[in-house]
Amino acid sequence: MMRVIFGALKEFNDDAMLMARQMGAEGIHFNTPPIPGEKTWDLEGLNWLKAYAARFDLRLEAIENVPIRFYDKVMLGLPGRDEQIANYQNIIRNMGKAGIPILGHHFCPNWAWRTTLKATGRGGANVAAYDKARESDGNAYVYPYITDAEFPTREALWENYLYFMKAVLPVAEASGVRLMAHPSDPPLPEVDGKARILVSMEDFQRADAATSSDAWAINLCLGCFSQIGGEAKVLEAIRYWGERKKIALVHFRDVQGCGEKFQECFLGEGNYNPAKVLLALKQAGYDGCIMDDHVPYTVNATRWGHLGRAHETGYIQGMLKMLDFWQDSVSEAGETNA
Repeated sequence: MMRVIFGALKEFNDDAMLMARQMGAEGIHFNTPPIPGEKTWDLEGLNWLKAYAARFDLRLEAIENVPIRFYDKVMLGLPGRDEQIANYQNIIRNMGKAGIPILGHHFCPNWAWRTTLKATGRGGANVAAYDKARESDGNAYVYPYITDAEFPTREALWENYLYFMKAVLPVAEASGVRLMAHPSDPPLPEVDGKARILVSMEDFQRADAATSSDAWAINLCLGCFSQIGGEAKVLEAIRYWGERKKIALVHFRDVQGCGEKFQECFLGEGNYNPAKVLLALKQAGYDGCIMDDHVPYTVNATRWGHLGRAHETGYIQGMLKMLDFWQDSVSEAGETNA
């Protein structure tokens, strides 16, 4: 069944873990967890992370992203990439041994971009926003992304990605680990003068056809697909990838605006109707994890956004309860009429 988890944790945060359990989640998700390793993650570190989650009665459902230093040469196509690929293969094998089923990745050397983190949302909440006309202001996200290298062309970036996938997918298949791809964010062919891939339905279809593996899947970031084309594109992605059982995880967030100018927002005030989207996921046969992502920063917000995440998670949980109730009611009505 679809289930709500908490996540986007980049540190060991006991308060966040406790809140996840108190809010009714049974699973947790880490994004680039700070476990030891300069080039790779060993089994001991991954087992520790899984045990840390278990201390709070939470399953470690997925890890999204390794540090960029683990595979920067892979993305840029530089000497040393084969060593980095071997180290990544080691991570996959160790995740399989630890019983952690999903490893997420992006393939975006200049990472996610926002031109401000302090746009004004509902009631004065701070939200992240992107305006291509303001790229010269720099990236408002603080992250050790690549800045001092020659970047590949779009086609060269594709070649580098498929070289990477060809090497790691057989290991993932043998290890029982799914490798899920996140859209580049913003999903534009170029950001700050640097080429990007995985920015459209066509890009994901190209990757799917080229990899041809059940171990390759999508991190269905509804916010990114909403940025691409609003509700229509979100529903198209759900139908297409859901029917093919290619959705590994859902980031349930939204934006106002599309393309080259948008800002993040609370659920229910963005481009799509969250209830319609959740129903579409159900109809497409999706039965995996759903999590909040990129929440607005409310009054008294912490760095992780405890209040915003509690609100978004409760919103999704309420919709799921209503969806189950509605479907049971329809089923009972059908049996009565019969």
